[in-house]
Amino acid sequence: MMAAVGAGEVITQLESAAKVLMAPPSMVSNEQRQHAEHIFLSFRKSKSPFAVCKHILETSKVDYVLFQAATAIMEAVVREWILLEKSSIESLRTFLLTYVLQRPNLQKYVREQILLAVAVIVKRGSLDKSIDCKGIFHEVSQLISSGNPTVQTLACSILTALLSEFSSSSKTSNIGLSMEFHGSCKRLFQEEDLRQIFMLTVEVLQEFSRRENMNAQMSSVFQRYLALANQVLSWNFLPPNLGRHYIAMFESSQNVMLKPTESWRETFLDSRVMELFFTVHRKIREDSDMAQDSLQCLAQLASMHGPVFPDESAQVNYLARLVEGLLGMINGIEIEDSEAVGISNIISNLITMFPRSNLTAIPSELFNSFVNCLTHLTCSFGRSAALEEVLDKDDMVYMEAYDKLLESWLTLVQDEKHFHKGFFIQHAVQVFNSYIQCHLAAPEGTRNLTANGVASHEEEEISELQEDDRELFSDQLASIGMLGRIAADHCIPLLTSLLEDRVTRLHGQLQRHQQHLLASPGSGSVDNKVLDDLYEDIHWLILVTGCLLADETQGETPLIPPEIMEYSIKHSTEVDINTTLQVLGSPGEKASSIPGCNRTDSAIRLLSSVLRTSEVESRATRANLTDLLSPQMGKDIVWFLKRWSKTYLLVDEKLYDQISIPFSAAFGADTEGAQWIVGYILEKVINNLSVWSSEPDLANDTVELLVTLVERRERANVVIQCENWWNLAKQFANRTPPLHSLSSSVQRTLMKALVLGGFAHMDSETKQQYWTEVLQPLQQRFMNVINQENFQQICQEEEVKQEIIATLEALCGIAEATQIDNVVILFNFLMDFLNNCIGLMEIYKNTPETVNLIIEVFVEVAHKQICYLGESKSMKLYEACLTLLQVYSKNNLGRKRVDMSAEEDQYQDLLLIMELLTNLLSKEFIDFSDTDEVFRGQEPGQAADRSVSAADVVLYGVNIVLPLMSQDLLKFPSLCNQYYKLITFICEIFPEKIPQLPDDLFKSLMFSLELGMTSMSSEVSQLCLEALTPLAEQCAKAQETESPLFAATRHFLKLVFDMLVLQKHNTEMTVAAGEALYTLVCLHQAEYSELVESLLSSQQDPVIYQRLADAFNKLTASSSPPTLDRKQKMAFLKSLEEFVATVGGLLCVK
Repeated sequence: MMAAVGAGEVITQLESAAKVLMAPPSMVSNEQRQHAEHIFLSFRKSKSPFAVCKHILETSKVDYVLFQAATAIMEAVVREWILLEKSSIESLRTFLLTYVLQRPNLQKYVREQILLAVAVIVKRGSLDKSIDCKGIFHEVSQLISSGNPTVQTLACSILTALLSEFSSSSKTSNIGLSMEFHGSCKRLFQEEDLRQIFMLTVEVLQEFSRRENMNAQMSSVFQRYLALANQVLSWNFLPPNLGRHYIAMFESSQNVMLKPTESWRETFLDSRVMELFFTVHRKIREDSDMAQDSLQCLAQLASMHGPVFPDESAQVNYLARLVEGLLGMINGIEIEDSEAVGISNIISNLITMFPRSNLTAIPSELFNSFVNCLTHLTCSFGRSAALEEVLDKDDMVYMEAYDKLLESWLTLVQDEKHFHKGFFIQHAVQVFNSYIQCHLAAPEGTRNLTANGVASHEEEEISELQEDDRELFSDQLASIGMLGRIAADHCIPLLTSLLEDRVTRLHGQLQRHQQHLLASPGSGSVDNKVLDDLYEDIHWLILVTGCLLADETQGETPLIPPEIMEYSIKHSTEVDINTTLQVLGSPGEKASSIPGCNRTDSAIRLLSSVLRTSEVESRATRANLTDLLSPQMGKDIVWFLKRWSKTYLLVDEKLYDQISIPFSAAFGADTEGAQWIVGYILEKVINNLSVWSSEPDLANDTVELLVTLVERRERANVVIQCENWWNLAKQFANRTPPLHSLSSSVQRTLMKALVLGGFAHMDSETKQQYWTEVLQPLQQRFMNVINQENFQQICQEEEVKQEIIATLEALCGIAEATQIDNVVILFNFLMDFLNNCIGLMEIYKNTPETVNLIIEVFVEVAHKQICYLGESKSMKLYEACLTLLQVYSKNNLGRKRVDMSAEEDQYQDLLLIMELLTNLLSKEFIDFSDTDEVFRGQEPGQAADRSVSAADVVLYGVNIVLPLMSQDLLKFPSLCNQYYKLITFICEIFPEKIPQLPDDLFKSLMFSLELGMTSMSSEVSQLCLEALTPLAEQCAKAQETESPLFAATRHFLKLVFDMLVLQKHNTEMTVAAGEALYTLVCLHQAEYSELVESLLSSQQDPVIYQRLADAFNKLTASSSPPTLDRKQKMAFLKSLEEFVATVGGLLCVK
């Protein structure tokens, strides 16, 4: 382009192209814009554009053209480096620096781009040592000492550009060089030049920190250097040997902890460096922007670890100075809002990054002052966080800081190795008290008090979408619960007295309201302010009590926290068991009215205060005061009872070294106490379901509590002895109001609970009677509805539809209750329904919600039961599923899904079908059945004439799903993941069926695999790679070189080869890709050799050529010729790791 036209013309061309690009979209056409872009692109690709670019920079007045000229220089230097004289590169660099120095008013983005070009020249030069950074640092230090703020700012920009360019993070320019090159540059830079930059920055900060007053311009320079110091301290240091880090280093990880190499020892262990940053912060803390940077610098210094410390004593000395500096900075100041998060980060880093043995090794007086300061800060941030809540601030800085400090407390108090047991009790008491105080209403608490101590009276609008407090603050509550256990002697009695007091007041208020209503029934509403305050108090007290007494556990058996057990055992000599049982068993009485109540076990008395709350609520509902009650309190009580029951009810003494006698007497197995509590909770559940059926969340929590009561056999045995349980079962089976009006998900869970209860220990006659009462009515009513002659006509009537939906929900609940010892009864029962459900598919084909629910029944049955079914039973299920799919397919033929604006739930049926197929496939690798062993005594297995296999059903299903899965549908993550999970399963389990697919389906499947590998998330990509191995193995077995699958695997060989060798990929994927590559190489050895040859022949650099050739030889040395042998494959995968580490850096380009 430039050979043909003069520099003047080039400038004119570029300037008019810039005008087009900068014009508003309405002023220029698409063609004009593309043409203008093309002019700039070809300009940047032109050969040796240096002279023209210099001319442009000196004469053009258009900023965008100047920016493009700088970019052209940067790209051309790297491209033509080998051809350029070293002196001309040097003069180019000098020209660019001088250019920027002489033009202080350049646009910022132009200046930054020119400096970036300088940084890239320096970086490229560092590789062959042709450019030395020392010269640049000399120039920069002269600029800094000039005293001219504009020039000092420019010096800072130069250093920042170098730092960004060498950091090997996402900020590094794309200059087409290998990852290994970027890594080597970074390592050289961090040893010498980075330290030089840091020292220059420290000098500037020292100089500025001595000044008494600074004008705005100087202040701005100071801020730039402080940000630069932060950048150095947040540097992600590469370890000495690169190994497999060459990829990871490019991922700019958040929250890098400071781990400098040994060469930084002198710099960082110099006490003046840390002192400087404390001094700087004290000086600028009023300026919130600068304070962010200075605190971040201190937080990085507080995270320092690794080889920079020669030994433990150096680490202890450093930590002591850090703690001293921190205390000196915090004590005696009023902390600004903008400092809270920064200070909590310093403390958090210091506690997590330094070994606890360091903390205990600093002078004990200093450590005590630190813990006292941490206590004071935690309480203070907690109060400010509560205030933020009242004022509903968007930026919850204190909340974030408070959470960080509570996490730090957990780290400290759970370490009994370094701190003796009672060490943190007093501190825990203070933090706990402060939390409780912030969550209680005045006068005892400070909730809803604004900063000046005035109550805020605005009505809180609680949005429907707002998360429940127990979810929102779960981490906070867990920490406070833990601190409460540490100081159980103080916290348990405190919670008890507060809760007992609030419940007594609540009881009194409700009685007053009742009398008021009786005296004047028609009079208007009453002032609810007092009640609302009480409900909010009780809400927080119950949440804290639940988190103090028990842990939230997933899956495992929750244990009574050791602190609570020890606390109860320690005081058991002062406890009278009978009084304890009397307090527990009298929720209708005030505990204090029971003689000798102060000899009650404290943990049990705390529980009884929650039961009393529950009792006051139940009595209010019986007195028709439900409108005055808080559903939130109802939820809290049920949540507490569920959490408590899992841990304490029928406590299994075998799990503990020692057990508290009061606990054992009150809720141990075979005790009256346990029976009483089970009966009480059951009554609560029944009461809630009848009173709160219109509150879906509360009803949901209530049935979850019921499931907790019966999911363990020991508890279920006690439950079924209660008459209430049988009544509940009968009422639900007969759809007695108000149970029939519960939401469908609640009905489903209730059914699950009733079925689980049926497997408790009872004699066969009782059991028969139970099933007759629970399951038979369901069957009868369902048959009565669908066998009516006019069912087709009335099926859309609301009442009929409701009956059908309720039955389907109940079936899902029954399936969810499946366990190995009940699968026989449940499978036979459900099977009768499944065949009828298929008929319903036909009738309700235009009612998607019902269709989805029918498919969901199949999904649940397959999910919960298939792993226990032997062959003949599985066959029955496969046949039913196949029929279901046939009906679904017939009803969906020709149904186009083109509406992309439609929401994901429109595709719920597809998602469910795929889930069903995946569940059926799971049988192939999770199988607990023993050739119908579970079903002994029933009909014999008919293995001989297997009519329908899982493969038939699944492939039939895939025939339906594949044509419906468009690329647009794959944009929905849940559909996409389920789809790829399904096709990977199929390839892994039935690879022999894949070549038999119809041609268009086969192509569709292969296209899906390629799409998943190349354009989807790494999770999907990994699934597709896992699918390739069995397909290639299938090909090798069949040895049909003409088959479409053979051709497809050849195509995949190139894809996987490129992925491993040329592209940046997650290290986790190396194994899946390696396995696929090995199998594909076994299949297509000649093609693999061609790929290697063509890659080698494209290398111009003889050194790289040789390294690559050696690496490839080494890779296949252990397996030549490669065969499908496990040992060889493992050897190949091991070599591949080395290969990727060696070659990945050479060929992955940025």
